Formats: sequence, structure tokens, C-alpha cells
Amino acid sequence: MIPNQLQTFLAVVKNGNFSAAARQLGVSSAAVSKSVAQLEKSLELRLFHRTTHSLTLTEDGHDLHKRTGPLVEQLEDQIRLSTDKQRSPRGRLRVNLPETFGRSVVLPLLPSFIEKYPDIQLDLSFEDRLGDLVKEGADVGIGVMLSPDSTVIAREFYRLQPLLVASEGYIERHGAPSTPEELSQHNCIAFRSSTTGRVKPWTFKIDGEHFQVEPQGNLIVNDLSAGMRAVEMDLGIAMIGAGHAQTLKETGNIKRILPAYEPDPIQVLIYYSSRYYLPAKTRLFIDHLMEHAHDDRTLSLDEWTRSL
Repeated sequence: MIPNQLQTFLAVVKNGNFSAAARQLGVSSAAVSKSVAQLEKSLELRLFHRTTHSLTLTEDGHDLHKRTGPLVEQLEDQIRLSTDKQRSPRGRLRVNLPETFGRSVVLPLLPSFIEKYPDIQLDLSFEDRLGDLVKEGADVGIGVMLSPDSTVIAREFYRLQPLLVASEGYIERHGAPSTPEELSQHNCIAFRSSTTGRVKPWTFKIDGEHFQVEPQGNLIVNDLSAGMRAVEMDLGIAMIGAGHAQTLKETGNIKRILPAYEPDPIQVLIYYSSRYYLPAKTRLFIDHLMEHAHDDRTLSLDEWTRSL
């Protein structure tokens, strides 16, 4: 038989203290403390080390949480899914997106989702920085990396193939480098990370080994769209994704630079706070993106860049 106090115990572990667990459960801190004490008495186990300033799991408490936590989450998730199936998914869904990638890759996938689920309100935030999904209250995030201590769930969503490009006008005036070392003789359009504030190095690959070059030039931007526009204006050489290069190719004359040194594709992740407790609207949105996205792996680079 599952003790009634088990959910309270799991809430305390998740929130780190009695007060936060009480707020989540809508009861008093005293009620939470009493419930945990009853569970300890029933199991004849001490589950927490309690001091005035801290609350930590005992070895028995850790073992209990490890064994029961995922099972209870899965059970509650299945109950929620059953409930969701009885009603049309609805409500606001907050999504964090990289600015240019979000506009060029994700946004075109949304009309069919909105048409299918008109009661889901998408609240999209376009910003090129690594945000905290949980603290900022977002349901879904998309990005190229996570902080090392992140506890969110991440799935590979997209693979972005970096390309080095320049306009025909720039090449006519300055020529094109034949090796990465020759980039020091050219004007490179660098990108500054909105998350770290640092200029992003360019990665190249030769004989299976990756190496980095610090782009040097008189223009640094923190917006990919601005960098792409600068390429069109003959201002220099830039490293952008293959899909973005394809967009430039459709709007102007650009050339692919140093194709023999291109690095491996970059993983773009779709992430969310838990594999369990996912509302139907969140699960449907993630499934829609995963099903309909066509990343740079589907592009035949040699075919469509033949004219670059």
C-alpha cells in the first residue's frame, strides 16, 4: 500500500525545505512536518537530517526517493495525460528562442500548429542568450548549449552546419582566403555572445582535428541578422549556418569560403523542465517541432552551394 504521506515527502525533496513544499501543496509547514514524521514512523526510517538552518536526506531517505520518485512522477503523468485527452489542449505556452534561428527555422513551423490547436496561446521570447528555463517560467527553450549544472531535459532538435561566406563584391576587391591562416589578412565579421559577452571563435576542421581561429576585423555584432546583412553589404567574411547561407543566396550573390575546412554540425537542443508532469500543450508542441523541422542534415550542401 502506498502511504498517503509519500507525496509530501517527495514535495519536500523537490523543494528543499518544508516551507516551499507547503506552498506547493497548499498546506501549512506544520502539516508538512507532521506528515513527514508520520511517514518516518510508519516506515521506521529516519528520512531527513534536520538542523535549524538545513534539511538534508539521510541515506535511507535518499534510497526511498531514488526508488519511488520516478514511479510516482510517471503515475501522475499518466493520470494527467488521461485527463488531458478528455479536453482540448489550451492555455499559454511560453517558449524561449534564439533570435535569428527562431525567426528563420521555428517560426515557419508554427502556422500548422496554431491551426490544429487554436486554444493554445504561444508566447514567444526571441533572445540570443542562455536563460534559466525554470526561473524564467518558460515551458520550452531552444538553444545550442545548457549550463553545466542544468537540471532540465534536453533533446537534439536540429543540427546547424557552419559555413564561411562572403559576398562577390568583397571577394572581387579583396580576394578569398585559401586557408584559415589567411583569414588574418581579411576583414572578419565577428559575433559577440549575448550570454558571455565574449567574441565567438571560429572552428575549423582538418584531418579530423578541430581548431579555432579568433576572427579579426573592424566589425563585431551580437545579432546574426545584422551579420548577414553586413555580408550582403560587402563588409567582410562571416561564419553562419547553412540554412542562413541559403537565405542569403536567395537574396543576393554570396560565395562559400574554405569548404574543405568546415567543422562538424552544431547541435541545437530543445529543452524543458521535466520528462514527467508535461502538460498536453507542451508535449504536443515539442512533438510538432520534432516532426516538422528539417535541419541542415537534410540539405545537400554540395548541390545547393555549387554556385557559391
